[in-house]
Amino acid sequence: MKWPGRFALKMLGGMLLVALLVALLSASAFYYVVRRFADFSVQQSQQGERASEHVAEIFRTYFAERNESFERRARAIGRAGVMDIADIANLAGTEGLLRARLLEGERVLAAWAAEPELLANSRAAPPIVVALPPEPAPPLAQASTPEPPPPRVLELTFGIPSRMYEGFLALRGAIDQQQQTARVYDLILPRFLRQYALLVLAMLAAAPLLGWLFARRVTSRVGRLHDAALRVGSGDLEVRVRPKGRDELDQLGLAFDAMVAELAQARSRLAYLQKVSAWQEVARRLAHEIKNPLTPIQLAVQELASKYPGDDPYYRSLLATASEILREEITSLRRLVDDFSAFAKLPKVEPAPVDLHHLLTDAVRLQPEWQGLIEVAPAHGPVPALCDRTLFLRVIANLVENALQAAQAVGRTAEIRLSAELRGDRSVVVVDDNGPGVPEVARQSIFDPYVTHRPGGTGLGLAIVRKIVIDHGGDVSVEPAPSGGARFVIELPAPL
Repeated sequence: MKWPGRFALKMLGGMLLVALLVALLSASAFYYVVRRFADFSVQQSQQGERASEHVAEIFRTYFAERNESFERRARAIGRAGVMDIADIANLAGTEGLLRARLLEGERVLAAWAAEPELLANSRAAPPIVVALPPEPAPPLAQASTPEPPPPRVLELTFGIPSRMYEGFLALRGAIDQQQQTARVYDLILPRFLRQYALLVLAMLAAAPLLGWLFARRVTSRVGRLHDAALRVGSGDLEVRVRPKGRDELDQLGLAFDAMVAELAQARSRLAYLQKVSAWQEVARRLAHEIKNPLTPIQLAVQELASKYPGDDPYYRSLLATASEILREEITSLRRLVDDFSAFAKLPKVEPAPVDLHHLLTDAVRLQPEWQGLIEVAPAHGPVPALCDRTLFLRVIANLVENALQAAQAVGRTAEIRLSAELRGDRSVVVVDDNGPGVPEVARQSIFDPYVTHRPGGTGLGLAIVRKIVIDHGGDVSVEPAPSGGARFVIELPAPL
């Protein structure tokens, strides 16, 4: 595994520092908030607990006073004496009394109970037992001294409203729960803070690893750009970064690829122009060297044919045939010299705004012999460009003538389609034909001077085409056409 570079280490250190600061600040803020909340909660809990205790004490005082009141009433009732069931029934108006029983030993002599609704809505206190004075015995019975009767007691059950007692129980339960929560809270808070501290430490430990992975991902892309730039500096213009994302680094990679592609095209154009310039000088010299002796040779042949005084028919026929062959060859050489001269003296480009679609239409209209063989595709709008109208018409003428000759060479009726369109910041002209096409191995060299695949060709037509297009700031390429023939694509910079 490659050790991180200085840039990656800087990123890693920066991310670790930021993570440390964020963790410390968040931990401090969290501890402050939790502590303040804890203090506030404890304070509120203590206040609530004191208030609840106060209310509970009031309840307890009330219940104690009620119990003392019930006992006083029970003693008063006992002193009043209860002798039978009628006396028991008279106790119905006693406040808080729920039940009353007159007992003699284990035997119930009389009993009374309040209404069922009152019993259902009351909470009974423990029964109060009051001893009653014994009944006076008859005189005869006293004389005979029988066994004394069992003691009589009065069992009184008082009560309080159930709702009040249930409220007291609920309050007591709330107080117990609050006290238990306070005790648990004091135990949980320190543990919770320790767990949070451990979590922060774990995050700090993970931050360098995550930072290293992130920095490695970023710096690897920067490293690819660096390596690609070094290869470009060493002269390799085929290198491409080919980013797959959409962030700023990927946009930089796309811009780098576009720049290198433009450099490759510029270098190709420069090399081609240098090659063409050298061939133009060769063509100029050849044209000069060939053109000078052509006229004397032609005059000598004419004079030789005209000065023969003899009447030998065989020799005269031989002389006439040789003269005809020499005239044809001299004519071919003159045409070749003219091609050399045209190639050597290409005029300077004088660009002006034109609509390429209209230019294609005019090119076809100016050549009546093309009618019926060439179709100009309709355009979806203006296709502006800055070009020399005369030279660009020559470009179209060369490409069309090349297409016509290619179709005728394989015995086909030529079908050529011209079109112009805008593609982004480029104005494009396309020439499709139905000829045999251009083999893939020949597509790179077909625009070189004196390279031809047609018998009798000079190999200068396509060289002139590319030279003119490059002088316009564009370029031309060849690719297979949908019909199986060749497609020549001319790209020119669209005017801003």
